[in-house]
Amino acid sequence: MYKLVSTLFLVFVVAVGLFLYSEIYRTPVQDVESVIFTIESGESVASLAKRLESENIIRNSWLFIRFVALKELDKKIQVGTYEVTKPITLARIVDALDKPSFEEREITIIPGWGLREIADYFEKEEIATKDEFYSLVGEPAVNYKILGKRGENLNSDLKVLEDKPNYANLEGYFAPDTYRIYKDATLEEIVLKLIEHRNSQITEEMYAQIKNSGHSFYEILTMASILEKEVKSGKDKAKVSDLFWRRYEKNWGFQADSTVHYAVGKSGNVFTTSADRATNSAWNTYKYAGLPLGPISNPGIESIIAAIYPEKNDNWYFMTTMEGEVKYGKTLEDHNANVNKYLR
Repeated sequence: MYKLVSTLFLVFVVAVGLFLYSEIYRTPVQDVESVIFTIESGESVASLAKRLESENIIRNSWLFIRFVALKELDKKIQVGTYEVTKPITLARIVDALDKPSFEEREITIIPGWGLREIADYFEKEEIATKDEFYSLVGEPAVNYKILGKRGENLNSDLKVLEDKPNYANLEGYFAPDTYRIYKDATLEEIVLKLIEHRNSQITEEMYAQIKNSGHSFYEILTMASILEKEVKSGKDKAKVSDLFWRRYEKNWGFQADSTVHYAVGKSGNVFTTSADRATNSAWNTYKYAGLPLGPISNPGIESIIAAIYPEKNDNWYFMTTMEGEVKYGKTLEDHNANVNKYLR
């Protein structure tokens, strides 16, 4: 009896060992040339295992976790993108975790940055020179409508770009966020990644609301870019959005200092001078009524939502105090009183 039990146990151990060996080293998960997967920042081995199993990159998450620990890679896994060529076995997947196949880097676009700030940032990060960047996306505050040529050289059929005028640059179309990009990515690939993220932010419900408003998405984006620079909170953005849209309907001047700053390339100062406001630019909303020729910044999604869904109110004027608080006025007299009280 003892010999029989011992034999059966040995057979069981051998069978389990052969099964595990086959699962780890011999059995491919997919019959493809290669698979590519990404490990995100802060992702645990357990969550990675679950995701890879759901994506059919591994067959057994439990076995993956144990094998990673056995190889002492559980504390060494790096954020990055990995490629594994056939045969796609669990052992080859785990061995690949020793080092990412593609080196990556992180870049961050701040809400409210315009093309100037992004050009400076890309040059500092050695992604591209300003000339290379502007050659691809267009220069800020340049009236390509008058010049009669396109403001950008990017080929894309993304929905978010469908109603962009052919003379417009790509100001406004870069979604502020933190991105992981390949270190050897081209400038066009990086720009497309930023625009694709913007494209993903705009839902079909939002497009339907834009259509019902009678505005184009380009007009919404232009409005949002001004709201981004003029006020801070989402509630104030929605109120100022309604105020500006009513001014737009009456063909009034917005008289937004942020548009003048964009026109003259001014930064670091919330005020404008009389010379600034006299600048003959299609972005000068003191000189020209209605919306400027195009966006003045790359707004966050909160500003875009405010432009799409304005909050009804009966104010026609607003100003922002030095502390960032927005004061509203129903009449010019109300507004002047606010200016004298909070800015002088």
